[in-house]
Amino acid sequence: MPGEKTEKATPKRREEARKKGQVAKSIELNTAVLLLVALIFFYFNAKSFKDTAIYSFNYFLSLPYHVNLNNLGSLYLDVIKIFFMYLGVFFVLLIVVAILVNVAQIGILFSFERLNFDLEKINPINGIKNLFSLRALGELAKSILKIIVIFSIMYFFIKAKYKTWLDLTDQPINVFTVVLAKNMFSITLYLLLFMVFLAIIDYAYQKFIFERSLMMSKEEVKEEFKQMEGDPKIKAKIRKMQMELARRRMMENVKTADVVITNPTHIAVALKYDQSKMNAPKVIAKGLNEVAQRIKEIALKNDVVIVENPPLAQSLYKQTQIDKEIPIELYEAVAKILSYVYNLKNKKTNKLL
Repeated sequence: MPGEKTEKATPKRREEARKKGQVAKSIELNTAVLLLVALIFFYFNAKSFKDTAIYSFNYFLSLPYHVNLNNLGSLYLDVIKIFFMYLGVFFVLLIVVAILVNVAQIGILFSFERLNFDLEKINPINGIKNLFSLRALGELAKSILKIIVIFSIMYFFIKAKYKTWLDLTDQPINVFTVVLAKNMFSITLYLLLFMVFLAIIDYAYQKFIFERSLMMSKEEVKEEFKQMEGDPKIKAKIRKMQMELARRRMMENVKTADVVITNPTHIAVALKYDQSKMNAPKVIAKGLNEVAQRIKEIALKNDVVIVENPPLAQSLYKQTQIDKEIPIELYEAVAKILSYVYNLKNKKTNKLL
């Protein structure tokens, strides 16, 4: 069907979406990681929190029944002090972890697009459509699942433990605190296992929905390609890449040359001749200054003969193109050099034999 979105998003489409703040992100993953960090933190600080809980409990029990205005400020400061002394580090840790989890999911992203006023956002028709979108239905199903599972875990756990808790009413406060802390740890562990499971599913789902939302029709891909081709910056970038690839390919060809003819310092032209495939010698590389020096370096490393002939080097450079045969007027001069090169190679071969 025309206009059907069957194509994956292009890098440009992804970049535009990111600038608008549209990224694949799972809130459930954040929740699961924060719950895991909280569990680890309280596990390794259990004794400290037990002592703090007992101290706080005894402190507030020792207060007079009627708190007057004179000591109300002091009481308030004591509560703040206890809270920040033992939970301040915990909340700072959660903030840092939350930031790191977000960065791990979407990288560093600052986007103010979502803050811009847009009439489409308050359009009731769009609002109704969003209510029945795949994302909205998925979020609804996830919320219902969370409520059912969390309440089920809490219900069965409390049902199994409430008799034990009733028996603790006659126990010392430190015993009650330890048992309660262990039970809280257990129920949090069960919740964590569920949240990790939910986070994995939700992250995969968010990626799927995000990729689906970015998909393009073939017409959109073609139109984007046309726009990119018309962009002078893109054209210049493509041209630069093409030139770089052509230069690399040309330098690789120097290794297979029969001879390199030089100016000797400013010009270098590499020639190759295969009687079975070519009518005349072919120019496989040429260049000025730095490029010429690079051609000579590669030739030396690969035992390609270098011949200094300034007039011929200049003529070859001006009158020839890469991957093209030399003009007929240069046949005789090039033939003499190739003859010299072949004789030189034959002498080397005979010496080795």
